[in-house]
Formats: sequence, structure tokens, C-alpha cells
Amino acid sequence: MQADKKLDKNRKISYTELALSLALTLFKLLAGLSANSTLLLTDAVRSFSEFINEYMRLLDSSIANKPEDKSYNYGHGKITTLCMGAGAFILLFAGFRALSLSFVELAMFLQGKEPEIPEMIAFHAAIAAFMLTNIMTFLTGSPELQAKKVSLKACIHIENLLISGFVIVGTGCTLLPGKAFDIADSFAAVLLSLYLLGTSARLLYRTANELVEASLDEENNLRIREIIDRTENVTGSGELKTRRIGRGIAINACIRVNDTLTVCEAAEIANLVEERLKTAFAEDAYILIKIEPIPEKKQAFKNKGRSSEEERKKNVTLF
Repeated sequence: MQADKKLDKNRKISYTELALSLALTLFKLLAGLSANSTLLLTDAVRSFSEFINEYMRLLDSSIANKPEDKSYNYGHGKITTLCMGAGAFILLFAGFRALSLSFVELAMFLQGKEPEIPEMIAFHAAIAAFMLTNIMTFLTGSPELQAKKVSLKACIHIENLLISGFVIVGTGCTLLPGKAFDIADSFAAVLLSLYLLGTSARLLYRTANELVEASLDEENNLRIREIIDRTENVTGSGELKTRRIGRGIAINACIRVNDTLTVCEAAEIANLVEERLKTAFAEDAYILIKIEPIPEKKQAFKNKGRSSEEERKKNVTLF
């Protein structure tokens, strides 16, 4: 019941962030068109990328997190991947468009022609967008989010503030006296467009990796092996296959155990490994553990719920 309430609350927050991101995008777009500011138009594209990100989060809470069924044995996580790829293509196209507009104005300036100078309203709109960004962060803040999510949102907020400040400086410089500052808006738009192209490239690379079933990064693979190797009664790890399913992961691991153990004992070890992997990564992770018996010197099975100190006390009692 509490989980359902928390899910409903997170959905309401996602809907609010989605609406605010769309409103901010439209505001920057209209302000950029009316004020002849290429930088504001480019910043509108960046806000649209935030809108896409919020839409993906909403998909996660409504569709992608649905459990597996007969048609989708591994769940619906790939829906998030496909939407991320579509959003990256849109961002890539918009970034190239903004970059081409900026280069046209720069070329006009280098040829000695008079470029279109943004009006005073562009500077005021940039300041208003900065304030709206802070208001959005305040309205969508949730003290119940996990520490990792709070840290991530804090980093995104700081990044947005820095870019908003960059837009304010770019539009404000065009108001300074001297023809050299007339091109400040377009030059800043070029830099912001390159940032957007880099962001879209990273998203497309991540989408392609997930669609071709690429393995997790080496750091996570080493972490998985370390968890397996540290589990009681596990003598080593064998083949390891990992991949992403949307925002979730799948792990197919082989563990080596003493061949003197019974089937029930080996199954208990596999369950313990699975529990620890889910604790380290995610409860909804898909984990398949294969057991490989290895001939070794006969040794007693250590129950997962019994510590070494308890074992020592038991032996003392028996004697």
C-alpha cells in the first residue's frame, strides 16, 4: 500500500516536471523568435531535451516497470531504450539546425555584413528563464528520494544553472557597446549547439549499446565477480554475462562450489549470491546463477545464517 502511494506521488512529480519543462521550452522558443536570439532558440532545444528526459522517467514509472509476461519475458525495459534513441535523434537534428543558424550569422559578421542583433527582451527572457528553472527545482523537490537520486538531481540542477548563466552572459554581451559584441549571441549559440550535439551523441551511443546487448562496463563486472567470490562456500566464479534492459540489468553468472555439497546446499549458496547481487544493484534485476561443482578436499558446509563465532561456540559446547 505504501509502495503504491509512493509510486503515485512520484508519478505526480513526473507529470509536474513534464508540464514545467514543456512550458519553459515554449517560453524560450517564443522569446528567441521575437527577440531574434539564436542563443535562446538553442537553449530552447536544451530545455526540450529535459522534457524528453522527464517523459522517459514517466515511461519508466508507467510502462517500462511493468512485470514480465508471456510476450515479454524480460519485462518492458526496452521501451525506455527506444524512446531514448528517438529523443537523441530529435536532439541531434535540432542541434545541427541551431548550429547551422549560428554559423550563418557568424559568416555574415566575418563578411562585414550587419548580423541581426538580439533585442533587449532576449536578455530579460534569459533572466526570467533562469528564475523559472529555480522555481521548477523548488516545486518538484522531493525529500523522500533516495540519496543517489538526490545527488544526481543536484548535479543536473547545478549544470542547468551554469548553462542558464552562460545564456544570460551571451545575450547580455550583445548589449555592450562596440560591433565586436554584436556576434556574442551567435558565438555562444555555437558553443551551446556543440554541447547539445555531444549530449545527443552520448545518448545514441548508449542506445546502440543496449540494443546490441552490450555488456556492462568493466567496473560493474568486476564488482559482480567480487560479490560472488566473497560469498560463503563459493570457490570462484566462471562465465559472466551481463546486459542492460532499459534502466535495469540482467546478470547470468556461473559460480563454482565444492562437489561434496548436496543439491540443497548448492541451491542455498546460489540463492545467497542472488540476494547479494540484488541488494548491490536492484531488486528487480534479472539474475540467473549456474552452479559448477569443482572437486576439492572434503569440507563442511557453512550455513549462511551462522557466523564463524557461532560455529566456534557450538564446537566448544559439543566437546
